[in-house]
Amino acid sequence: MPTLTRLGLPGNEQAWAALGFTSTHGEIRIGHVTCTLGEPGWGFDETHADPAQLGVPYLTSDTGRAPGNPGGMHAAGNNRAATRADQPSPHANGVTIVDHVVYWVPDLDRAATDLTAVLGIPPRRRFFPRGPDGPEMAFYRVGEPFIEAVSYGGPPALLGVAFLTPDLDAAVAAIRAAGGPIGDPKPAVQGGRIASVWRGHVNWGIAFMEPKPRN
Repeated sequence: MPTLTRLGLPGNEQAWAALGFTSTHGEIRIGHVTCTLGEPGWGFDETHADPAQLGVPYLTSDTGRAPGNPGGMHAAGNNRAATRADQPSPHANGVTIVDHVVYWVPDLDRAATDLTAVLGIPPRRRFFPRGPDGPEMAFYRVGEPFIEAVSYGGPPALLGVAFLTPDLDAAVAAIRAAGGPIGDPKPAVQGGRIASVWRGHVNWGIAFMEPKPRN
């Protein structure tokens, strides 16, 4: 299974510190993902087709962006997120992993074809999670997180991220104590609870999620 190892996030260290994250030299470690601050983008431990066709900047640990890979497997061999044995610093917000990344696409059929080619796997699920009046989505598991591909008609782009924390109330309290603009927790469509950051904070979608209790 391909693994998301790098994720580009907009904003600077101060903006993410206000959300309860600890960063080092412009990077935030979250589970097995190394997040780099600057612009949205992503990188995987392997690809099976040219990732440029996805329309999203492709990140590597050394250059920040990889050239296109026209066919064949591309392995991010020295990606520190995949190989470092050291544990990430704890975050005040209690976040443990990246839950999902929101990938907006003009056409879901084309996007699913391209994602399947690049990742070498089909979507785990494809449906209308908000009902027939909502957008159709396709979900790809890439290690700890999911890619949530959403059809909306505009150019392809990464539009947001959701982080998982075991205690959402504590996360919201920590973020507010750090000066971050976050709303109150509410039920999430996929179960559990969710709290969203004011979109103008870094002009991007950011949410914190708490999983639904197991029976």
